[in-house]
Amino acid sequence: MKKFSQSLGLLFSVIFVVTSVAVVSAEERVSANSCLDTGVGCKVGMTGPRGGIIFYDAGSQQWWGRFLEAERRATRARSIWGSTDSIYGVAGNVAAQRQSMAIGMGRVNTAVMRASGSPLATLHTSEGSDWYIPSKDELDTLYNFRTANPRTFLYRSVPFWTSTESEDSFAWYQLFQDGTQFTDSNGILAGVKTNKSYTHSAVHVGSAFVALPMNVVRVRSFPYTGAQPPIPTLVAATTDNPQCAMLSTGCRVGDIGPGGGIVVYDAGVNESWGRFLEIAPKSCEVSQVAYSTDSSTALFPNLSARIKSKELGSGRFNTEQLKKISSPAALAAVRACNGLTDWFLPSKNELNEAFRWLSHGRKGLQLTPVGQFERGYYWTSSDYNGSTAWTQYFADGQQFDRVQTLTGNRKPPARPFNVRPMRAFSSP
Repeated sequence: MKKFSQSLGLLFSVIFVVTSVAVVSAEERVSANSCLDTGVGCKVGMTGPRGGIIFYDAGSQQWWGRFLEAERRATRARSIWGSTDSIYGVAGNVAAQRQSMAIGMGRVNTAVMRASGSPLATLHTSEGSDWYIPSKDELDTLYNFRTANPRTFLYRSVPFWTSTESEDSFAWYQLFQDGTQFTDSNGILAGVKTNKSYTHSAVHVGSAFVALPMNVVRVRSFPYTGAQPPIPTLVAATTDNPQCAMLSTGCRVGDIGPGGGIVVYDAGVNESWGRFLEIAPKSCEVSQVAYSTDSSTALFPNLSARIKSKELGSGRFNTEQLKKISSPAALAAVRACNGLTDWFLPSKNELNEAFRWLSHGRKGLQLTPVGQFERGYYWTSSDYNGSTAWTQYFADGQQFDRVQTLTGNRKPPARPFNVRPMRAFSSP
C-alpha cells in the first residue's frame, strides 16, 4: 500500500489544451541556442534545449510545462513493458489509468513505472534525467507532427510503446505506420491475456502490417517547475448546474450542458470552435448506421487534411463535409436533439474525451452508468484513408478504422455501429 500511495501521489487530473499540427520549414529548425529551458525563444519545429525537436506547444504554462521535445532518434525496446500487475499497486484504479493518457502525464507515468519495477522504464530512462516515455496522447501528438514533417525525425514506421497503462495487464502502444493505438485487450485479439510481455507488435485481422519489434522514443517537457497536478477523478454522476445549463457559463466536466448532454471537455478559453464540448444523452443516440454509403468517397484526400480531421474542434467542420455526400452517420448526428439543431458527429479526439470521462463502471455487457454507452463501436467524423473512417470501441477506448459502409460487426457478437452526437458552445 505504501508504494501505491507514493505512486498515486504522482498522478492527477490534467489541463487539456488544443493545438494544431504545425508544418515547419528547414529554415525554422534553428539552433538549440535560440530556445532555452525557460521556454524563451521556443516554438514548434525548433531544435530544443536538449537537441531534440519541439513538437508541441500548449500555448501557455501548464503544471507540467509548456513545450514537448522529442529525441531525433528512436531505439528498439530492450525489454518487455512489465508484469501483469498494475503499476498503481491496486486493481481497478481506472481514474489513474484514464488520467495517464493525457498530454503532460508521460513524466509522471514513467516515474510510476520505475517505482513499480517496469523493466522498460528502468532500461530506457534514468533517475534524475528529464527524458521519459511519452503518454498515449503525447505519442499521438508526436505521430501527427512527424507525419506532417516526415524529414524532421529519423523514425521508421514501427510500433512504439507509451507509458500509459490501459488496464492492469495491458499498456497502450502505437503503430507509426498509420497512427493506430492499440492495447489488444477485451477480445480484440483472441486469447491475449496481456500485452505487457510483447517484444513485437501483434498482427491484426484485415491489416497488412506485419509484426515488428517494439520501439521506444523519449520525450521531455519544459519549462518544468516540479508542480503536481490534482488527484485523478472520473465523472461518477452528472451534476445539475443551472449556470451551465441556462447561461453556458461556469461549466465543468460532468455538468448537464445547455443541450441536455454531459460536458466532457473545457478548453479553458473560447476557441474558434467554442470552449466546451457536450456529448448528447442516450435518447439521441442512433444505432445500426453507416458512416457513408460509398466506401470510395474521399472527403479528405490528403494526409494533412486527415490529420486535421482528428483534432479537437474539428467535428463540426468534418460533419458539414459529410453532409455533402449525405453520410448516414452525419445526418443521424445533426438531427434535432432536445430542441437544438447544432449537434455534429464528433472527431476522433473529441469522442475520446467522452470515453475518458464516462466509460467506466460498466458490468459485463451493461451500459455505462454515466452516459449510457454501449460496449461497442461508435463512429467519429474523422477520415482514415478515404475508404475507411475512425471508430472508438467503448469497451476499452481503442480506436480503429472501419469500412465506411459497415453498420455493425460482421461476426458475433453482432453489435451495431452507433452514433452519439456532440455539440460545442462558448462561454459568454
